[in-house]
Amino acid sequence: MRNEPLYRLLAVLLLLVSIAPIGVAAWWLGFVHGESPCVLCWQQRTAMTLVALCCAFILRFGPRPRYVGLALLISAHGIYMGVRHSALHWARDVGQGFAGEFIGAHTYTWSAFIFWTFVVAIGLLLMAMRDGATGAEPRDPGPLGRLAIGVFLAAVAGNVVQAFASTGPPPYMGQSDPVRFSFDPKTWVWSLEEWEPAAISLRGRYAFASPSIDGLDADPARGPLRGLARVAAGSRTRIAAGLDGTPADFARDPASGRFAVVTSRHQVAVLDTGLARIEHSARLDPGYSVDLGRGLVGVAWVDAATLVALNESKSFATLGEAPRADPAKNWRHFLAGGERFEERSRGRFATVRARMNHVAALAFDPARPSLLTVSVPNARHRRLVVSRFERSDMTLAEEFVPALGPGLALVSEGRSLDEYYVTGLVVEHGRLHALSVAFSTLLEIDLVTHEVVAARGLDGLSRPVGLALRDDAWLVLQENGAVVAYPR
Repeated sequence: MRNEPLYRLLAVLLLLVSIAPIGVAAWWLGFVHGESPCVLCWQQRTAMTLVALCCAFILRFGPRPRYVGLALLISAHGIYMGVRHSALHWARDVGQGFAGEFIGAHTYTWSAFIFWTFVVAIGLLLMAMRDGATGAEPRDPGPLGRLAIGVFLAAVAGNVVQAFASTGPPPYMGQSDPVRFSFDPKTWVWSLEEWEPAAISLRGRYAFASPSIDGLDADPARGPLRGLARVAAGSRTRIAAGLDGTPADFARDPASGRFAVVTSRHQVAVLDTGLARIEHSARLDPGYSVDLGRGLVGVAWVDAATLVALNESKSFATLGEAPRADPAKNWRHFLAGGERFEERSRGRFATVRARMNHVAALAFDPARPSLLTVSVPNARHRRLVVSRFERSDMTLAEEFVPALGPGLALVSEGRSLDEYYVTGLVVEHGRLHALSVAFSTLLEIDLVTHEVVAARGLDGLSRPVGLALRDDAWLVLQENGAVVAYPR
């Protein structure tokens, strides 16, 4: 065969991998510095060992299809595990990675690059081969190849020792948070925690259903708060016909008295002061730039001519009324209505405490020009979190979990504010009014003290999805398009 330069390259690659990620990891980081791999690190290191073993077989027996194919399959798994592991830490603040660094990058982030290098090397080997040149007889790997294989075996031996001490024999399989390595058996920790059952999903811990108000209890008396004051329903009206989709939220502009309504089909409509006529509307293109998901769930006026529309995953679009907008220019943003609106921006609100929860409402605080959301519970994460985003850059400025203020109490131990499912929000005089479809309760949250200072049960509601304020009443939008006024 005439591929000796490539075989030498493969031997150098095997030697480097055996010395650096496989050998140094066990002999230097493990035995000298006591650094142990977590269960994901072991996945990456084991895959590197198996790919290196395939390279050793190729050096000894030539590039037989079974060795080359297996090396590529394992490399594909290794690239995935490198990305899977690194993705746990990419979203952290600067410097908050895990374990040691090499040339500024944490060790686990090198995995994808190393496996990519394997793929490139094997690809070059295949390109340089002549047809039918795989051969049936073993080949002499040469001095460099023998050295690489010897170093590889020594690296494997070190990893076997470290794996047994830090992980243990089956059924033990390692820890998510590894324990410092020691040769003293008294300090070894063999764990079964990774065998705990979990939902099977490609989304991992993000595998939970989208929010739904179906089946929620509407009776305020069965809510978590004791002794709620009750407010009887007043006048009723209905939103003008012509909306495309199911109403999902509405907001009232305090300056003009006009209303904005969003729907499940990504429609944003501006209505007159009596909700009797649609002045103009538009349907956003949900897939343009930032995905707006299944539909819009929140809307807020930020000034007399500007709206922010929100979806359940905290993606938003900022819209400006523009009577002479160019529909051709706006075609990429809108499925309909581009002649009356302009899209100013589109982005995503990023949270910390609420990142595992959806939202179902939006409000604007003019005193501290900010937009506010409240998380809604799901089957895996039940937490009521208020998040505030600065209007200037749409970036998280504050998050808090409300506490109970004076005069309010839970009906029993084990109940909590996390049971509420907020679908309507509005801010007035430093207070966040939050309407929960669960238990038909209106919470009043002080944005300075972060306490729930008042709570009221609203009688006669059916699937409320939005909240607005007039001087004399709270206005509640129901999913069927009815608007119910409750005297203040």
